[in-house]
Amino acid sequence: MTSRTALLLAGIPSENPALYHRIRFRVGDPAAWISLDIDGQSRSEFIVRDIERDRARKAVPVDAVSCPADYTPAAGLSGDRATATAQAVAECLSRAHVERVTTDRTCPYIFAWHIAQAGIAVDYSPELGVIDRRVKDSQELQWLGAAQSVTEEAMLMACQTVARAQVDPQGQLLHAGQLLTSERLRKLISIFLLERDYSNPHDAIVASWPHSADCHERGSGPLLSGQAVIIDIFPQCQASGYWGDCTRTVVHGQPSEEIVRMHAAVVAAKQAAIAAARAGAEAQAVHEATKHVLSAAGYRFERGAISDEPVMPHGTGHGVGLEVHEPILLDDNGGTLMAGEVLTIEPGLYSRQFGGVRVEDMLVITDGAARNLNRLHEGLSWE
Repeated sequence: MTSRTALLLAGIPSENPALYHRIRFRVGDPAAWISLDIDGQSRSEFIVRDIERDRARKAVPVDAVSCPADYTPAAGLSGDRATATAQAVAECLSRAHVERVTTDRTCPYIFAWHIAQAGIAVDYSPELGVIDRRVKDSQELQWLGAAQSVTEEAMLMACQTVARAQVDPQGQLLHAGQLLTSERLRKLISIFLLERDYSNPHDAIVASWPHSADCHERGSGPLLSGQAVIIDIFPQCQASGYWGDCTRTVVHGQPSEEIVRMHAAVVAAKQAAIAAARAGAEAQAVHEATKHVLSAAGYRFERGAISDEPVMPHGTGHGVGLEVHEPILLDDNGGTLMAGEVLTIEPGLYSRQFGGVRVEDMLVITDGAARNLNRLHEGLSWE
């Protein structure tokens, strides 16, 4: 019995992390990775624009590198690059007499459509391009560690800028003689990162009361003495494509008793979640460890809530790699942790009345205790 199948990852490698992860070759034009299984014999091929072909032959770990013109169908290739690449993929599969091709969640529909027009069945795999990305190799762990180190350098600068600021008569913070706002501190963070070849495409969170009642509010306006400031920095390294992600909470001057209590509960919850995070553990169990500690301290979990009283409205963490948010999700039904994956632990409490507190570390999961990539302290004081 014959079997003629293929796996396909397609798109623009500089924009598609699943495809880039497989080929480790960054290019801004449509491309495709194909793994053929013809009667038990496997071979792989990478189809890319002709002017990138020689460079790809030196870099991409496949059996063959070709360009769309190598697979010109009888009706010819379109002048549109995405269409031509999809036509070439369909022709490549047709010439190999492939009967079924399996692709992933990131595959552009233009590829699926042209393959289907060629009479080839298209199947979807929820794990293709996901499971292999969750478990990081040694090179990826090095890149993530470097990204987190620079993220922490930016965090130290930002927290110390708040802590060491001057105060005007209205209690507003001043830096270098000018008003220190959320917007200005975000700009300082972005410049700091840019000088180190890191981009800040989603912009950092610098949020104080009243904006910090919403866990994902970016923050705006003057920063005030005595108020907790959530600073969440998540930059991407331009060289490797990998992300850092770290959150700390800083207070200029004396924090309120309730902020101190909220912060202590959040730090304890983070420690409990870290202790629960190891290979084979369920993501939901790690999340439950967070919720248990916060509940014991008198706080509640309420998904999506913005409340007068302090609540935790979100999951405990998420995977990090070529995307700042990628599987696994430390939440209900999140799956099973795997050795070698990298994820965040980031409990938080948020209140319209008091403001918010969040503390976030990034971990490497092992069969034993997780390895923490963070070195910065967790406290509210950064003078």
